[in-house]
Amino acid sequence: MYRYERDSRSEERDLDPEELAAAIRADQAQMLATGQSVLVFNAANAAIVASIFHDFYPRALIGAWLVAIALLVVARIVHARRFRAMHPTPEAVRRFLALWTLGSTLTGCLWGAASSVLWLTPDPGYHAFALFAAGGMAAGAIVTNSAYLPAMFGYIAPDVLPAIVGLFARAEPTALAMGALLTAFTAVLVIIGLRAHGWLVSVSRRRLQQEALSAALHQRNALLHAVSTAATELTTAAPSAAAIPDLLESVGAAIDADRILVFESGAAPDEPPSLLHFWRRADSPVALDASFFEADGRRAFLSGPLLAALAERRPVTAATRLLEPGPAKSFLERAGVRSALFAPIVVDDAPWGWVEVEDCRSERIWKPAEIDALRILGDLIGGSLARQRYVDRLRDANEVVERSPTLLFRLRMDGKRPRLVYVSHNIALFGYDPWELTDPARSLADCVHPEDLDKVGASLARAAADGRRGGMVEFRFRRRDGGYRWLDARYAARDRAGRSQLIEGVALDVTERKEVADQIAILAQTDALTGLANRRSFIDALRHAFAGAEAGGEPFSLLYIDVDHFKDVNDRLGHASGDALLEALAARLKSHCRAGDVVARLGGDEFAILQSSSRDAASASVMATKICALSAEPYLLPGGARRATVSVGVALFASALEGPDAMLARADRALYRAKEKGRNQYRIYAETQEPANSFSI
Repeated sequence: MYRYERDSRSEERDLDPEELAAAIRADQAQMLATGQSVLVFNAANAAIVASIFHDFYPRALIGAWLVAIALLVVARIVHARRFRAMHPTPEAVRRFLALWTLGSTLTGCLWGAASSVLWLTPDPGYHAFALFAAGGMAAGAIVTNSAYLPAMFGYIAPDVLPAIVGLFARAEPTALAMGALLTAFTAVLVIIGLRAHGWLVSVSRRRLQQEALSAALHQRNALLHAVSTAATELTTAAPSAAAIPDLLESVGAAIDADRILVFESGAAPDEPPSLLHFWRRADSPVALDASFFEADGRRAFLSGPLLAALAERRPVTAATRLLEPGPAKSFLERAGVRSALFAPIVVDDAPWGWVEVEDCRSERIWKPAEIDALRILGDLIGGSLARQRYVDRLRDANEVVERSPTLLFRLRMDGKRPRLVYVSHNIALFGYDPWELTDPARSLADCVHPEDLDKVGASLARAAADGRRGGMVEFRFRRRDGGYRWLDARYAARDRAGRSQLIEGVALDVTERKEVADQIAILAQTDALTGLANRRSFIDALRHAFAGAEAGGEPFSLLYIDVDHFKDVNDRLGHASGDALLEALAARLKSHCRAGDVVARLGGDEFAILQSSSRDAASASVMATKICALSAEPYLLPGGARRATVSVGVALFASALEGPDAMLARADRALYRAKEKGRNQYRIYAETQEPANSFSI
């Protein structure tokens, strides 16, 4: 089955239910194995029971019963220690839990056999002792086996039921009362065991989910680093033959894939694609090389949903097990692929090929971050190939050059005013005819973005001033339809200095490269959840504001904000509601700040505001009061409506401060005092007071 992935970013998926269940079973097994020392009490209690009931049973039977319990206890302890010493696989965990349940059931049966004394004597004292023995061992089962319900019930049922049946069977008032008491005690124990089991499982689930989130964040950082490296390699220079395999290795390690392949589609629909680049993980369970894929020709993938998705420039995922029987499924099975991710490569606004990531170890659900990383890699490769294609065309005949998107131009410097005297015919890509731009009455300034005019003029003037010196400049060029495209122009003066200068060069459309670079820059400076500035961006702004204030600029204030009892929102309503609360609070903070203020999320439930032009505590107090008020309004969350408050710590700029870090520390101390005084309020750090009294409302 193929699945098409949306281009919009979404939240990371939770753990796969089957993986989570297996991990919880492993935790349960570890809990059982860790508590095996309690089993020793079975042997000690058995010796006490045997010494009291020895008058009712033959000596050989008592001895056999004691030996059976001792052997069973020793076997279970040895089994638990062996399990703890090994690296548990899912199969080993299942086997351990099954054997532990069997051992618990057999132990319970042996203790249930001790209740046969109820049929051998009418003495209520012995009946009471049998009751306490059965109930006590049942309580022990709750302590040792509540982590795994089959083992707990496997012990309790055969241990308690014979005693209950025996007491009720005697039909005596005392025996009936004891039976009722034991039944009620067992019910209470079962309830306690169920609650303990639920708590243990919930703790295990939360821990596993936190570990999964940490791993996802680590992978996201690794993917961002890999994509940033790829952007640097592929957008600043023509990629060498060894550069792209290195980049594939970096991305493959971040995604934890087994193989990454880059294919170029055939020139005709019936032609097989060409394998251009191949990377394989060293410890991949299926050791195939590039020749396997080259020999097959991959004809199986040139029809059906995959071809349609790539033609429409959409990433697509495939799980081999779920594919319809056919050539595609057969090939993936022979290649050992369990799941795959495909991203299109587009060159010159047309499908060129695709990047393929294969997983041979598991049938995985591809995360949005992985899909985005592969899509960006495909875009970067496509942009790099397009750029290299354009550069290669410059080496060909004039006809090829004229049809390429690389513009050829010649400028004449009449004084300080440049005039375009030649431009290649492919200026038609921007909607112009060459004669329109070379008309003497036409000014070059008409085609350059107003914000780039000074930069372009200064660069051309430098080149004209020194005939031996070349130049380069990136600027926005105006299309006929009014839109702008980024051009990378490289040129050099032709004549000697001091004469009328001719400047000749080429200009390359780098709009896509700039957009990708801008996208990466924004991701590096922005908090993914709220869209606010992230911690690194805020610290840079704080340092800049601090340096300006020290140099005599406008003073400012720093407001450190923390959501009160945010953990309760996550625990009671779920992480989705917690994220929704943070997003709503961020929107409120942003909407109530001025254009010159900086609002950021520092991490978790912590926010900060850099309030510009804040001269005294009064203006900071107004802002802090406004924040406390707007944050206290109700929030509509997925888990239900919820009220939340914030605590705010405020620090004012002071020339005596050692630096931005000291100012941030003051705001943090003020925030701590606000929380200490009851939350839902603000505190301002007053540098003129002693530390113990340095906070005020």
